[in-house]
Amino acid sequence: MTSPSTVPHEQADFVVVGAGFAGLTAALRLSEFGTVILLEARDRVGGRVETTTLPNGVWLDEGGTWFGPGQTYAYELACEMGVETYPTWYKGDSIMLLADGTIVRKPENFLLKALCDAAAAEAVVEAGAAAAVLDELESLSKQVPLDAPWTAAKAHQWDQQSFAAWVDAQLDDSFPTARGVLKSIMEGYFTTDTAEVSLLGVLYLIHSHHGFAGLAQTKGGDQQDRIVGGAQAIADKIRQKLCDAVRLSSPVRQINQDADGVEVVADTVVVRAKRAVVAMPPTVAGRLRYEPPLPAERAMLVERVPSGEVIKFLVAYETPFWRTDGLSGMSAAVADPITMTIDGCTNRPGDPGLMIAFASGRHARALASLSKDERRCRVLDTLVKRFGPLAATPLGGDEGFFEHNWSTDPWSGGGMIAHFPPGVLTNFGPALRDPMGRIHWAGSESSSAFHCSINAAIESGERVCKEIVVAESGATEVP
Repeated sequence: MTSPSTVPHEQADFVVVGAGFAGLTAALRLSEFGTVILLEARDRVGGRVETTTLPNGVWLDEGGTWFGPGQTYAYELACEMGVETYPTWYKGDSIMLLADGTIVRKPENFLLKALCDAAAAEAVVEAGAAAAVLDELESLSKQVPLDAPWTAAKAHQWDQQSFAAWVDAQLDDSFPTARGVLKSIMEGYFTTDTAEVSLLGVLYLIHSHHGFAGLAQTKGGDQQDRIVGGAQAIADKIRQKLCDAVRLSSPVRQINQDADGVEVVADTVVVRAKRAVVAMPPTVAGRLRYEPPLPAERAMLVERVPSGEVIKFLVAYETPFWRTDGLSGMSAAVADPITMTIDGCTNRPGDPGLMIAFASGRHARALASLSKDERRCRVLDTLVKRFGPLAATPLGGDEGFFEHNWSTDPWSGGGMIAHFPPGVLTNFGPALRDPMGRIHWAGSESSSAFHCSINAAIESGERVCKEIVVAESGATEVP
């Protein structure tokens, strides 16, 4: 790390830390009201969204990928940047891999319901129990205020227990399959053991995504649409608009604040500004040094909102052969390391078939402990179980197999979604968004607009711009 005294010092009206979708949106909007400098530790923009491109122009979304109905912030920003979307392939049956290795085909778009039904196919009582728990979760979630989940009438009761403990209380030992399915699915979303996730946090996520169907579906749900050129195409367009305001490879180490402004110390520059936006995952933001120190509530919060573990795999094939077999590419598993797959193809005729696969939580840790060759074999083996022998041979052999372990990314702090352990939301929730003097907080974890999604990140950037403009003008609303 370079000493602050040896790097250039610059001034701007506003400084933004982190060039994910939250920081990019905040910088873009604030640039309409003054000068902005955007500092990013990586050598690219996009944050937990990252797109790589093959020599033939095929895009691979290695991080955040999808938009869905109701995610107006995301669609409107894409339109503003001149980037188009296209529908994720959804036609055909889904595949369920049960704990005993049985393969079940289901003509369902709602993957969670299909998995519950398939896993309990030989036990009607278990299927009914799982469905009843899903219905109860949907009902309870609607009682959680999205702008302040910690104010729900039963917030403390729900926040005192983990999701796993709540499921065990609803389903006793005579319902092992239903228990396992519900925990496995939520582990896939939160990328961690559900014993670490507050029930209130689960209800908050469900409500903000308009129910389980919204979370799980392709058509009509969160996975409905892809971005032409990959999700990072939007981030790159914003960077072009911001021009020299974006400073890459500039990790921030410290933020100092006084009555007149802030001083943000990065490895490549020290920026003096009126206000700062910190647009980073909570745990990563907590690694910065703050002078004066953070208020207790915020300091405690950033120590208690971790991200889980997730590895995203992309496998290229000569063609999307599963479509010919009448399959959508959607699959899920109860106990297999690959918890979910989905068709990842581009919208361009003649491009190769692409399959996206995820390993989350304990499964991601187990796969990460293997060599790359061993990991590749494990992933391809499970794809063969679900989609047949053609899945064993990626295009170009090893050249058609891609993986991104977000758990080892130092600037993400773990998986692509953070979670709230029991007790955190009710004790420290307001600190997610409350400014600390001239420091403002953005990020997908701070938004209820499809919480922890690309849309949520964008909304948080819009929100924080309004906060700053109001604070600077003394007005009661944005001009």
